[in-house]
Amino acid sequence: MKYSWSKILIVVLTGVLLVSGLNFSLAEAKKGDLLEWNGQTIATLDVNGKSYIPVEQAAQASGSDIHKSKNKFVMQSRLDRIQKKGVIRVGTTGDYKPFTYFNEETNEYEGLDIDAAKMMAKDLGVDVEFVRTSWPTLMEDLLDDKFDIAVGGISRNTDRQKTAHLSHPYLDDGKSPLIHEEDKERFQSLEDIDQPDVTIGVNPGGTNQKFVDANIKQANVVVIENNLDIPPMVAKGEVDVMITDRVEAIYYASKDERLYAALTDNTFTKSQKGYLMHRNDPTFQSWVNLWMEEMELHGEFDRLKKEWIYGEE
Repeated sequence: MKYSWSKILIVVLTGVLLVSGLNFSLAEAKKGDLLEWNGQTIATLDVNGKSYIPVEQAAQASGSDIHKSKNKFVMQSRLDRIQKKGVIRVGTTGDYKPFTYFNEETNEYEGLDIDAAKMMAKDLGVDVEFVRTSWPTLMEDLLDDKFDIAVGGISRNTDRQKTAHLSHPYLDDGKSPLIHEEDKERFQSLEDIDQPDVTIGVNPGGTNQKFVDANIKQANVVVIENNLDIPPMVAKGEVDVMITDRVEAIYYASKDERLYAALTDNTFTKSQKGYLMHRNDPTFQSWVNLWMEEMELHGEFDRLKKEWIYGEE
């Protein structure tokens, strides 16, 4: 059988293919074997007793474009593709103030990270397209290539780094309770909160739920689908506590005098915020990280924090 060399990734492989994320020995592969790469299935081809991967499939799995020049195929970075298409697709949940919020009155996204994403697009010289995702489906949507980067108060952690790539941090954070102002003497520790007569509201799929599942053993836990609904429920006394990130607690307490951001100087955990990208693309990752360093250097992140977190102009 003849094979079109224009459709084969022309790399002679005698051992393991040295591509990040492809944990399969092609030396042991047979024609038609299926490989898992970045959550996608790739079928091998056999040429003269050696296994190869169709270049189109390799490019699709890595989120790259293919560029042909002088009979050579080069998988381009996502950075090249974004600039070529003139748009960067930004995934965001739209439910996590002050980072990301979908305003139904204006039909627009708002927030610290929304403004940052618009600035990123401007520096890239492209338009920005916001793509709705959710905390339970964030990683799945990224791997399905629904967006190029995800923003909106995303916590950096090793679990996410296993299947994606997290940028440099731009904000330090940690878990703390948002409570009713009248309860600030009642709730002064995690032990005070984890009591049978306490009800905790938490949104599903993110680090808030992971913390509650791991640390709350006695209190009643109510899973509330929309994260935006929980602070008003605390204010009305429908739930006693919202375990969330320090920044979100501070934001809501500044907007509603019935609410109090507790233990913000001594958070239950230590974490940092970053942006979520696809793996195996050091060119795009390096550009994003350098862009973030420039934002820090010129005080742009500080300006956004003052505006969106603390309400300062």
